[in-house]
Amino acid sequence: MVQQPTPAADPVVYYNGEFIPSSHANVSVEERGTLFGEGVYEVTRVYNAHPFALDEHLERLLNSLRGIGLKDPQTLAAARELKPASAQLLEIHNLAEALVYWQITRGPAQPRSFLYQPNTRPSVLAIAYPTQPINTAGPPPTTTATLLPDDRWANCWIKSTMLLPNNLAYNQAREAGFGAALLQRHGLITEASNANAMFVRDGKILTHPDDGKILNGITRQIVLNHARNLNIPVAEQPLPIAELNTVDEAFLTGTTTHVTPVLAIDDQPVADAKPGPVALQLHHTLMNDINTRCRITTHATTP
Repeated sequence: MVQQPTPAADPVVYYNGEFIPSSHANVSVEERGTLFGEGVYEVTRVYNAHPFALDEHLERLLNSLRGIGLKDPQTLAAARELKPASAQLLEIHNLAEALVYWQITRGPAQPRSFLYQPNTRPSVLAIAYPTQPINTAGPPPTTTATLLPDDRWANCWIKSTMLLPNNLAYNQAREAGFGAALLQRHGLITEASNANAMFVRDGKILTHPDDGKILNGITRQIVLNHARNLNIPVAEQPLPIAELNTVDEAFLTGTTTHVTPVLAIDDQPVADAKPGPVALQLHHTLMNDINTRCRITTHATTP
């Protein structure tokens, strides 16, 4: 197991083109990302000093920027600089296992106004957080969930920093003793508050389509590709709440979630309340993908 360093008391971050202590990364009181939520972000996972699916995360960041109107060449170029900046942050902190957070906001502008101000300079941030290695040869984590209303805005395909509805749902679920919040809109399950949701019925994966009402997770895309390569049928269609009692498996996918089977929803067991064969196969396939891409020598085995 790789020994993780103790987090620095004042870690170096990348902020607006400079590597500086986090205490020096001062944010303006008129930052539009704070005042209006005008910002987008990404979280990438580093295993064995190798980022996983980094190019896919960068491409989604660029799409999110275009989605909020930050599509000028200078901003897009600054976003692309996050890739080498992240590598330097990992080197500065000597991190082999990390979560790397990227954020770009519209930046500070005076006076506070709904109207965009000309020549506003975006704020660009990257932070590397140390984390523990995962056991890619081990079983997946498991969780429970509760159903809550999906109160988010209509453009969930943008990975926006406007996370208040997500945070409210997640904390409501945790305070009630559940591990995750499954969101539903008009009687259809969209996704979880901080992960994508998938279900299995009669051997077929059911998951909400990428139609703007969900975030098309990078891990979601990878897992669905794995499923198709394994000849597991996939239907990108939402699951009605009324049909929850007909599913054989439920699981979440995400950058930090990986593949996490959901054993019960609102205290009702999903099938036999054990990780199902499809989730287990996709978990081990994802772990092997991580092993291969990130040059980890311990390989998971298919159950």
